[in-house]
Amino acid sequence: MAWQETDRHQPNMSEAQALISGFCQTSAIPCLIKIHDYSSRLVKLFWTMVLLGGTAACAWHCSLLVTKYLEYNVQTSISIINQRVIEFPSVTICNMNPLKASKLKGTRFDKLLELDQSFEKSQTATTTAAGKRRRDVLAELERQVGERKRRDFGDTDIDMSFFDSNFWDTLVPADNPLDLSVPSLDFPGIDTSGSTTTRSMGMLPDSSLDFGSIEALADAFNSMLIQANFSYFKAFARDANDVVGLMKGSQTNDFSDVLAVIRPTPDEVKAYGHLSSDLIQQCTFDAMDCSSWTWYPIPNQKYGMCYTFNHGVNTKLIKTNRFGSQYGLKLTLDPEVDEYVGLFSPTVGIRVVIHPSNIRPYPEQNGIDAATSFSTQIGIRKNVINRFKDYTGCIDAVDPSDGSDNGTPTKTYSYSILNCLDDCVQNKMNETCSCWDRFSGESHSAPRCSYFSDTQSACRDGVYSDFDQGKIDCDCSLPCTDVYFSTIVSSSRWPSPRYSRILAKKLRNYPANGTKQLAHVHVYFEELNYQSIDESSAYELRNLFADLGGILGLYIGFSVCGLVEFLEIAVIIIQLLFVPMKTHRTAPVTNS
Repeated sequence: MAWQETDRHQPNMSEAQALISGFCQTSAIPCLIKIHDYSSRLVKLFWTMVLLGGTAACAWHCSLLVTKYLEYNVQTSISIINQRVIEFPSVTICNMNPLKASKLKGTRFDKLLELDQSFEKSQTATTTAAGKRRRDVLAELERQVGERKRRDFGDTDIDMSFFDSNFWDTLVPADNPLDLSVPSLDFPGIDTSGSTTTRSMGMLPDSSLDFGSIEALADAFNSMLIQANFSYFKAFARDANDVVGLMKGSQTNDFSDVLAVIRPTPDEVKAYGHLSSDLIQQCTFDAMDCSSWTWYPIPNQKYGMCYTFNHGVNTKLIKTNRFGSQYGLKLTLDPEVDEYVGLFSPTVGIRVVIHPSNIRPYPEQNGIDAATSFSTQIGIRKNVINRFKDYTGCIDAVDPSDGSDNGTPTKTYSYSILNCLDDCVQNKMNETCSCWDRFSGESHSAPRCSYFSDTQSACRDGVYSDFDQGKIDCDCSLPCTDVYFSTIVSSSRWPSPRYSRILAKKLRNYPANGTKQLAHVHVYFEELNYQSIDESSAYELRNLFADLGGILGLYIGFSVCGLVEFLEIAVIIIQLLFVPMKTHRTAPVTNS
């Protein structure tokens, strides 16, 4: 006799049906109870349609809620936070003239000085010729008046006091409106005996090009306009130091393309830029003298040497508990107008940047112009943006520690999106072209990209084109915490006539009329509070669950308990119908 083992799939349909019937009879879903209890097929069909329609509507509404959650939207709240003491921002000032003229003799910028001197000689010659002509006209007028007097009055004396200087100025203005001939002017190193060419931005003589074939030059010039780089300069200039040739080849009215080619390097800015001791004549902070406080130098390719107040390098950051126009930072600045280089400085004054102490200033993007002979009042208010990291993918900017360069303290700045983008593009250019195009204050080991090298110029333009088209992955996200200062700027004439005498006596090196070349800057807090802009999740997971529960209850009368009950019955039915039964022994079999 032997036992026979079996392993068969034996679903128990009757038991499963009994479980489903019991679930429908006691379910928390009203539609299921209706379907189970009514004997009429028509009523059962009606409630079945109601259940299916409610389930479809519930599924559609739930999908909308899940989609809303997956959008990861943020909401913004704004609050005003009062403080008794607040950290004063860093204030960076730059002279609008990057290089001092007196330091450029014997450098590659020497030709700029010669051009400035030639224009000054031109103006002097024009003024001299106009003055001579004016004196001749006045003498002729006096002679005619004298003859008229003798003819009408004989030798009787007549009071001629009404013919004062104002009378003659009315007849012949000092600015020479008459069509007077002016002698030709000599430009240093330029032969002006031949013909000249007139461009829309002005007139410059030329000795190296034959303007007899101007049509051929115009055709060649127009063909070069389609190029995206400055290679058109090669038809006029030998290299980046040929300033006269560059100005003749300029395609912009303000010579901005020339400035892009001849702009100084970081080392040149440090060597030839304005000194802080010459720029800053007076400094007070909250009615205290700050003339002896240190200013941190920052080279800038457009504005030369810039200097930062409240930089925090080897010093504590300055805080204040005072606000209003009586307090804050007050500066008397001397831009040294006599040291300006014409091409580098079309405007006169100071560039002012208000920024957090841990963020690198960018005067080209975020600056305020302060003019000479004016007091520029800058009222500031602090603003803080706290972004939601989980949804926005922002970067936590950690303040790095400052370092040193050959014993000189150096400032290390925190992350900012401008700095990230600038470094990304320049690093890509250095990697691809083995040169750089602009600097943010630091020196570069590689040379600057030359516009007179076809290889470097094409490579440089290719990098910028890839960046504009989004082909360079810079991965520059917004910082999670962003601090900026909103400003209200006003200005007034400064100094007043009587205060100019007091100021001149205080500064000693300035005559009373010389103070008109100074600029005054005043930076102060409007109020001791700051605006906090905080981001948070607009639709969190708990909101999703709450809304899903409401939707399930609304459409099909479902609850958490009903969901658990449904899952329990589903698991049991699956086990009864689809899980194989365990192996078991059957009746013994007798061998005959």
